Amino acid sequence: MGFCSFSKDMDNGLTIIDNKFITKYLPEADDFAVKVYLYGLFLCQNRGSDFSVHSMAEVLKTTPEAIQEAFAFWEDYDLVEILAREPFTVQYLPVRTAVGRPKKIRYEKYADFNKELQRKMQKVGKFVSAGDYVKYMHFLEENSMQPQAFLLVTEYCITKQGETVSPSYIFNKAKKLIRQGLTTYEQVEKELSNYNAHEGDLLAVFAAMNAYMHTPDENEYELYKKWTEELGFAKEGVLAAARKLKKGSMTGLDLSLCELAEKGKTQTAEVEAYLAEREILANLAFRIGRKLGVKVQNPAPYIDEYVEKWYVYGFEESSLLDLALFCMRTERGDFNSLHELVETLFREGIVSVDGVKDYLKEKNADLKLFGKLREVCPSIKNNATNLSMLATWRAWKFSDEMILEAAKRSVGSANPIPYMNKILSDWKRQQIFAIKDIPESKTTGAGTSSTQNSRSFANPMIEAINAKADRERYYALLREKALSRADKFTAQANKNKRFKEVTSELSKMEIALAKAEVFDPTKLPALTEEKAKLLQERREILHSLGIDEADLQPQYACVRCSDTGFLPSGVACNCYKAN
Repeated sequence: MGFCSFSKDMDNGLTIIDNKFITKYLPEADDFAVKVYLYGLFLCQNRGSDFSVHSMAEVLKTTPEAIQEAFAFWEDYDLVEILAREPFTVQYLPVRTAVGRPKKIRYEKYADFNKELQRKMQKVGKFVSAGDYVKYMHFLEENSMQPQAFLLVTEYCITKQGETVSPSYIFNKAKKLIRQGLTTYEQVEKELSNYNAHEGDLLAVFAAMNAYMHTPDENEYELYKKWTEELGFAKEGVLAAARKLKKGSMTGLDLSLCELAEKGKTQTAEVEAYLAEREILANLAFRIGRKLGVKVQNPAPYIDEYVEKWYVYGFEESSLLDLALFCMRTERGDFNSLHELVETLFREGIVSVDGVKDYLKEKNADLKLFGKLREVCPSIKNNATNLSMLATWRAWKFSDEMILEAAKRSVGSANPIPYMNKILSDWKRQQIFAIKDIPESKTTGAGTSSTQNSRSFANPMIEAINAKADRERYYALLREKALSRADKFTAQANKNKRFKEVTSELSKMEIALAKAEVFDPTKLPALTEEKAKLLQERREILHSLGIDEADLQPQYACVRCSDTGFLPSGVACNCYKAN
């Protein structure tokens, strides 16, 4: 429905202009207000259209705000009623019953004001119409600003906007000053002179940031006032922050200065020192990120959460970079893992460069041994948890030679570390700390392999437990492989919008069929036929995507047990016994 409409008392068969409007109201209004009234009257006969105040503004080549002001003018006369502001909605009222009239203004009171206003506007080629005069006088009647103060505001706006200046721009500026309690000539003159005085300061800020040089606008003046008066920064402090931003923006500078103010850094020397330190920390965050393999785009969160704390702890840059590289080598390539390591070292009193070097020397020796373990048993995963086992095994009094021997006996296990723990704990229980003391295994024949001999020391119960665990992992991997494959094809198919719709409709169809079977069997044939069509469409979509229907279901290696190792009855499957 359009935003203009007749009241129920209006005859909406024709677009009729009441003679009373022409004789009584038209002379009181400017041409724009009349234009808006007549066009809205025309729209009232098209109530089914979606014409809005924005559409009307486009047709009349003006702004929605100007349209709304014009309707507010006619509302004072009781010719229209504004029903809503958002969305803007107007109802036309009968002219014959209109009794309203705008507030009576004594025009002679504003004779000098109007002359001066016209003179100022003509400097930029603008002409104040009768309707605009009414608007300006209404503004002065409804607000407490002195006319001479308002003329100062007008001159300021003309300087800023030139020939594009508009009444609404002037009114908005005046309203801002009124909200600040600035209504007299002296108050407004002081405030506007401050703006003009700060223009050079703002241009210096733009230059410091390498920003686009332009005449400062109202918002930029307000920001500068906020920084210098509310937050307490001197001009030099603002410039120091601006220089650090380089190709920044006023919004970015505002965020930076607010952060400085929150930390109590408002003096110029404090600002420079703090920003210099932040720059050092930012560079360090970038360098640490590269060592960890983390792409740091905005260093601020990393500084606040991690780097600044490490800096306060007393860690040198070289130490942090070495620790980051160590974390990367042990598959802990993120800031949080590095933070946990730094916190551990700090609690142990390891902060100096030499202290960190000694710590890493020991850890790198562990990495070297761990590398040998992986050469013997490649399935050992290179992660921090497994690496930490070395300290435990050494605490059990085992030499590197014995640890390597346990690794040899764990070859073939899907997860060697738990297997090594069992072997070493068994040796510890029997007080076996040298290879020569390990009992020879009993062979079952000449064909026994060296691998079997090397692993046969382990306790038979441990062997059985490990064998079961290995089998369970084997089946878990099989199932995961089958499920992942099905999920991959399903995700690929679901990228087709129609496929998803058909799948959803088929799901609903099953429910509909079940209900029909119980409550209304006569519907079954039609539903069955519809289901068949959907299934056919689904197959055609899959064919176009190069996917078989079977690809959407897990393709298990063993169809009897679905890669669980056990049949539904609970009996072990033949494939389980084979593995």
